[in-house]
Amino acid sequence: MATVNAVPGRGSPDEERRKERRFATRALDTYASSSIGGFLYLVAWLPIAQVTGLIARYPLGCVSITLVFLLLAVVRHQTRPPQEPGPAQRRWLHRYLAIILGSVIIWAAIQVGIIFDASIAPLAKSVSLFGTVAFCSVLAHLYASSLRLTVAGILLLVVPTTVALWLVPGLHLLAVALTFYAGYLGTAVMQSRRDYRRRLELAEALLEQRDRYEQLSWTDELTGLCNRRRFAETLNAQVRQRVAASGPNVTLMLMDIDHFKTINDRYGHIIGDEALRRFADRLHGEFGEPGMLVARTGGEEFALIATGMSEEVAMFRADAFRLAVAADALQIAGLQVPLTVSIGVGSFDLQLHRNDDGFYGAVDVALYAAKQQGRNRVVSVGLLDSAGKDVQAPLNVQSSMVPMTEETAGHA
Repeated sequence: MATVNAVPGRGSPDEERRKERRFATRALDTYASSSIGGFLYLVAWLPIAQVTGLIARYPLGCVSITLVFLLLAVVRHQTRPPQEPGPAQRRWLHRYLAIILGSVIIWAAIQVGIIFDASIAPLAKSVSLFGTVAFCSVLAHLYASSLRLTVAGILLLVVPTTVALWLVPGLHLLAVALTFYAGYLGTAVMQSRRDYRRRLELAEALLEQRDRYEQLSWTDELTGLCNRRRFAETLNAQVRQRVAASGPNVTLMLMDIDHFKTINDRYGHIIGDEALRRFADRLHGEFGEPGMLVARTGGEEFALIATGMSEEVAMFRADAFRLAVAADALQIAGLQVPLTVSIGVGSFDLQLHRNDDGFYGAVDVALYAAKQQGRNRVVSVGLLDSAGKDVQAPLNVQSSMVPMTEETAGHA
């Protein structure tokens, strides 16, 4: 199959995808653990404003602070992360952390103001510290998904408050208690972070295992192409999209390697399996671009679903592939193994096919006609319809005589 080269300075595509998925999980966890946290500042602020007498002395200022806390809480709750991982999600996280830290900074400023306010009794100041301690605990234990947020939030709350307590006479005991509590917070943050990383790694391992099982369930073991199940699901989905929403044109190619049983009988099944792998590689190399699904649907049977490709272009490309296969025998274990392939081609037509089963059946009839005409050729549904004959009768259609048009010339 095609090889994807890693970008210098970056990890493999799997590693990059793993990083993006882990970042997306962290973003979703951060929102889940903190989306209503902004309202807690209101719950803590209103009683403290009353206990400290601030609301009586500065009613306008207290109302303003209340409205700011409310606004930040609503904005935080409404700022949901994008569903798709990538740069947009990273920008969202930066904005979201800024909103959270906005509430933290306001609370820290209120706490320092209360400590330095000589008119507020020491007992009321002690009561106000419960809010600061509570917010630090929440940051240490619930926000482990974002270490930067946790550390920045705790530092903004603890450092100014501790300095203020040391500077105000009579509050040094509280300063000592908060200093020791800061040490506990450091330990709690590291423990929470380790626990979260273990949960994240376990979740990542489960997701990777699920992806591997899903990939195996969709992949043909011998060739590495999509298997019949993946082919059938994709064809059904694309035809339904075409029917329901006038989606892009869907074209189908069905291929059979001619007389493959003879190859197995003559060279053995080991050579036969290698021939299938080589043919699959050649097929994927020719048709593995975006918008194409390449599948092995049976023993020597292969199929391609082309999105947005006309039947005429598909006919031209299929015939070019047929000619290339016939002209270049496979070199396997010192043996020359010639191959030819018969191909049926068709584009979905709602009036003629109605659904994916009818579509598949029509293209299968075209493939059967190619075999009846002598194999090593391409027959399209459109040619069968225009011939207006039963597939049992020979059709005077040779795939090597596909007309060249402006559309097909671009693929020559």
